[in-house]
Amino acid sequence: MKYSDEELIEYLKELYAELGRPPVKRDLKKYSYDAYRKHFGSFNNALIKAGLPVNRRFYSDADILGWIQNFYKTNGRSPHVSDFIKQFGDSKLFRNRWGTWANTLKTAKVPVRASFKSLSDDEMLDRLIEVCKMLGRVPKRLEFSKYGLPSPTTYIEHFGMSAANLLKKHGYIFIYSFRKNMSEDKLIDELKEIAELLGHVPSTLEMDRLAKNSLYSTTYIYKKVFGSWNNALKKAGFKPNSEVHKGLSDEEILDIAKKIYEAYSTLNAKLMVEHGVTISQIGRHGGITRIKKTLNIPCNDRTKYTKNDCINGLNEAYQYFGHLPSINEYNSRHFKPSYKTIIKHFRTWNKALEELKKFINFLSQT
Repeated sequence: MKYSDEELIEYLKELYAELGRPPVKRDLKKYSYDAYRKHFGSFNNALIKAGLPVNRRFYSDADILGWIQNFYKTNGRSPHVSDFIKQFGDSKLFRNRWGTWANTLKTAKVPVRASFKSLSDDEMLDRLIEVCKMLGRVPKRLEFSKYGLPSPTTYIEHFGMSAANLLKKHGYIFIYSFRKNMSEDKLIDELKEIAELLGHVPSTLEMDRLAKNSLYSTTYIYKKVFGSWNNALKKAGFKPNSEVHKGLSDEEILDIAKKIYEAYSTLNAKLMVEHGVTISQIGRHGGITRIKKTLNIPCNDRTKYTKNDCINGLNEAYQYFGHLPSINEYNSRHFKPSYKTIIKHFRTWNKALEELKKFINFLSQT
């Protein structure tokens, strides 16, 4: 049986909406893995064609260069670094292979972007807003070039004011967090859009997964604006997750537990409750330990973390919050390793943050 490219791509999008993550080989039922390889050269190429994120460990040179070439054909221009970050999530993927973005574009045989002087006022503003949405804040000085923006000096010369003041002039009054100051109406509209996309009210887990690979806001922003995730759902006219999940079946509870473990690499009662499962429902399964055994999840996480693992965990939290995280912030998003492990390695939280600063400075210079 012959399948069109459109049918194959549409099926990947359906799976993504259903699973809350990019599909892998074992998820394919309607079409075979070989069908995707035959049509697109590789399964990764198919995911990229569908606009879905790919596990970064499996990006080949062909995947990256193919995406750049496809972007150029589709949009009529070469992608900017900000376009690349939005798709792949990390500039190291091209910097470690080809050094600079210009070299990457040359390797892909697409035109190197034109000078920023040719950008209109609207294009400069739109590009700045796009990066702010991605970061959840105004970019720092060294981040402008990293995300494909004109330099801070170029904004001052062009508009007679800094990028931060430019945003303020256009209604983004408080600079500390770009997304945090989105209006309630915009966040509610975004929430309704996602519910329509998924076909159901999103859980916090689904929302954060979507936000990680898009310009949607994370649940952290919703909680800051509305006080809690359930308050945001009520404002949008939806039932809070705690009400929606009252009638969960045993299979649904296990499915939620499995997704939590896949997202956070850990499973505990606090996370289960945050995602709509009550303590009594956990008890119905014999407790967290019994649930872990049912799903073949290790009951005791004895992973030995190094200092580098600690810095990587802190950096992930830094990227998420847009500032050096406090212990409470770090713990609230269940980053790994735990804050206790970090303190064990560095003696104090402040000393760990000092090491993180050095790491961030090193990245900005590479």
